[in-house]
Amino acid sequence: VALTCTVAALSAVSIWASWAARDDARALLDGTIDTDEFVEGAAPYLLMSVVQGVATAATAVVSMVWMFRIARNHRTLHRSGTWGPGWAIGGWFLPPLLFVIPTLMFRELWKASDPFVAIGDDWRRSPTSVLIPLWFLLYSLVPIGLLIGTNVGGLSLGATETDMAQQLLDDQWLTVLSAVVSVAGAIVYVLLVRGLSDRHRQLTGESTP
Repeated sequence: VALTCTVAALSAVSIWASWAARDDARALLDGTIDTDEFVEGAAPYLLMSVVQGVATAATAVVSMVWMFRIARNHRTLHRSGTWGPGWAIGGWFLPPLLFVIPTLMFRELWKASDPFVAIGDDWRRSPTSVLIPLWFLLYSLVPIGLLIGTNVGGLSLGATETDMAQQLLDDQWLTVLSAVVSVAGAIVYVLLVRGLSDRHRQLTGESTP
C-alpha cells in the first residue's frame, strides 16, 4: 500500500515536472537555449520518471510476495484453485504487459478468501469484487492503449536532445493522461489490497469477521 501510494504521488508530481520541462523543450526547438540548458531544465522530469519506474518495480515484487503467501495459505487450507502460488510470480510475465493471469488469480484469491464459507464447502461460488475488473482496466488495458498512442520508449539510444524535446512536446497530454490513470489505478489497487487482505485475515483467524 505504501509503495502504491508512492507511485501515485510520483505520478501526480510528474504532471508538474512535465509541464515545467515543456517550456525548456520549446525553447530548445526555438533556439533560445542550448542543449545543456535543456538537459538541466528537464532533469527533474527525467529523474522523476526513473524514480517512478523503480517504485513501480518494487511494488510489483511486493505484490508477488503477497499473492504467493495468500495462495500458499489457501493450499494449506485445502482451497487450492487453478492458480497456485507459483503463478503469483510467473503470471505477471505471461503475457507481458497484459495482466490476464494476475486478474484471474485475484478473482480466485478473493473467492477462496471468503471467511463466511466453511472450510470444506464450495468457495468457488462466492461472489467476486468489482475492484478486480476495474484494476485490470486501469493497470492493463488503458496503459496498453496509451502505449500504442504514444512514442514513450520509442527513442533509440542515440537520440539527440532535440528528439527528446520534440517527443516531450508531442506526448504532453498523453503524459498527463497516463499520470491520471496511474493515480486512479493506485486508488483501486489500495482498496483491492486492503479488501483481500482483510478477507484473508478473517479466514485464517488473524482477525474477527
